Amino acid sequence: MVLYVVGLGLWDEKDITLRGLEAVRGSVRVYLEAYTSILMSKDYQRNLEELYGKSIILAHRETVELESDAILANAQNDDVSFCVVGDPLSATTHTDLILRARQSVPPIPVKIIHNASIMTAIASSGLQPYNFGQTISVPFWTETWKPDSWMARIAENMQIGNHTLVLSDIKVREQSEHDMARGIERFQPPRYMMIPQLITQLLAASSHATATEQPQNAVLSADSTLAVALCRMGTDTELILAGTLGELLALASPSIEELQAEEEQDDADEMASEQELEKRRAERAQIRAIKAFGPPLHSLVLVGKRLHHLERDYAAMHKVPGSKWDEVARQVYECKEE
Repeated sequence: MVLYVVGLGLWDEKDITLRGLEAVRGSVRVYLEAYTSILMSKDYQRNLEELYGKSIILAHRETVELESDAILANAQNDDVSFCVVGDPLSATTHTDLILRARQSVPPIPVKIIHNASIMTAIASSGLQPYNFGQTISVPFWTETWKPDSWMARIAENMQIGNHTLVLSDIKVREQSEHDMARGIERFQPPRYMMIPQLITQLLAASSHATATEQPQNAVLSADSTLAVALCRMGTDTELILAGTLGELLALASPSIEELQAEEEQDDADEMASEQELEKRRAERAQIRAIKAFGPPLHSLVLVGKRLHHLERDYAAMHKVPGSKWDEVARQVYECKEE
């Protein structure tokens, strides 16, 4: 029979295409890939099951990467649907499953049913998809692991004037290093990188490039790099904000008074460990990020120097109050009327 690889779109159960819905309802087993992205509606798994009339099997990373035989089991005789948030092939992760199906003996026919994804929703920023270069993903940094190899991709895009779509990290069903080292199967709460942390890591990586004698990769500036924040794209609460990196970051930054009050509160709590204080600071930062940009999912576009004046003007409809968007576009990006 057929392995259907079905895109679910961006928001909720109603974003599936009619062709995708028909395929899912006709499948014996339905899997939902549950680690590269999520639907942004409440109780989405239950709502999907009610619409499909089918039970859904959550496919975590280990399921897809290590147990693909179970997904493909008996697919020569029964239709099986593998559902992916967004478009099924926007993340190359799923090409391996398709190859396994087509290379099995006998081969399992595969039908791909496409849908909207962040790769198409970027056009809502006013920036033309034709003018985008390589897309990058930025992972959460830790104290001991701060990869920044993606800065070279940004630099390449910037060199030829292309925009860069920056995807923020998602941590679902992740274990702590402590639990992994001790073989404890316990998972941390889901985490979603939001715009402030994303920008902070981007600027830190750009500064680090100079310190490590890679000045060609130090291409970002808080004051002179234009960016567009894309938040909860495709939903009723979609939010698009444009400005310099510094202006976007400032939206979720505490005032001096707030910072002083929080420091005094932390200093007064003599019983709190540094780990507890760090957790408290992270919670405050998350509250500010949600207040400024709304809940996740968040992505960011770094604007390239080949910015067209129509792109500039369209994106300017989303600029933050008091932004220097037009001034930077004119003076730094040399974007003028034709």
